[in-house]
Amino acid sequence: MRSMKYIFFLVTLIVLTSGCTEKIDLKLDNTEPRLVVEGIITTDTTIQFVRLSQSGDFFTDKMLPGVTGAKVTLYDGTREFELKETESNNGYYITPFDYHGVPGRNYTLTIKNVDINEDGISETYKAESYMNPVTNVDSIKIIYEDSWDFWKVLLFAYEPADVNPNYYMFSLLVNDTLYTDQLTEVTIFDDRFIDGEYANGVWVHSFYNNNDDTSLNVGDTVSLRMSCIPEDFYKYIIALQEETRTNIPLFSGPPANLPGNISNGALGYFTAISNSYGSTIFTGKK
Repeated sequence: MRSMKYIFFLVTLIVLTSGCTEKIDLKLDNTEPRLVVEGIITTDTTIQFVRLSQSGDFFTDKMLPGVTGAKVTLYDGTREFELKETESNNGYYITPFDYHGVPGRNYTLTIKNVDINEDGISETYKAESYMNPVTNVDSIKIIYEDSWDFWKVLLFAYEPADVNPNYYMFSLLVNDTLYTDQLTEVTIFDDRFIDGEYANGVWVHSFYNNNDDTSLNVGDTVSLRMSCIPEDFYKYIIALQEETRTNIPLFSGPPANLPGNISNGALGYFTAISNSYGSTIFTGKK
C-alpha cells in the first residue's frame, strides 16, 4: 500500500507540473539608435582602423549598418591626422599602412559629422587612451596537458616592477594569422603575482586541437602576442566575456550593453595597446 501511494503521488506530481506551462511573448520597445565604435591603436606597423556602426533592437535579424561620411581624427599629443574612409567596407576608417603607435603617448579619437538620431544636428564623440609600454617576450613553449586534453602556452619574460599594476592580454597567431580573433577568446590577467619577477614558464593561454578546419599541424609557427592594455579596457574585456559566456538562466541577469569609454552616449571602445611577440614551432605530442 505504501508503494502504491508513493507511485500515485509521483504520477500526480508529474501530471501537475507538466501542465504548468504558459506562452509568454516578450514585447520590447524599439530603442533609439546609438553609435557603436570599435577602435584599437597598436605599436604594430600596419594599417589600423576604427569601425563605426549603428546599434539595433534586441531581436533584430539584420546586419547593422556601417556609419559612413564621418570625419574621424586621431591626435597623439604631437600631431593630428584624419583617418581615411574605405570604399570597400562601409564604416571602416583606416590609418596609413606605415602607421604605428608610440608607448608613452596619450591618444585622442574624435568623431564628427555624424547624425545617428537623424534630428538634423551633427554630433561629436570623443575617447582617450594612454599607451603603456610592454615588456619583451623572451620565448614561449607549448606543452600538452594529458589530463584535460588541451595544450598550454607558457610564457618566459621579465615582468617589470611598477607602482601601478600592469594589465595584459594574450592572443595566439598561427602562421601569422590571428587564431584568437575575438575578444571572447583572448586571455587576460594583471601582474599582481609576478610584479617585478621573471615569468619562468607561466601558463598564459591554452587551446584544443580537434582536427577541424582550425587545427594546428606539426611544423606550424605559433606566436603569442603579449599586449599591455589599460585598466579600463581590461575591465571591459572581463565584462564582455562574462556577458557572452553560458550562464544558468535562473541565476543570470538580463543582457546589457557594456560600459565603454566613448562620450556622448555611444557604445563600444577605443584603446591604445603595445604589443610584443614570441614564437615557436608546433611539434605535436612527443
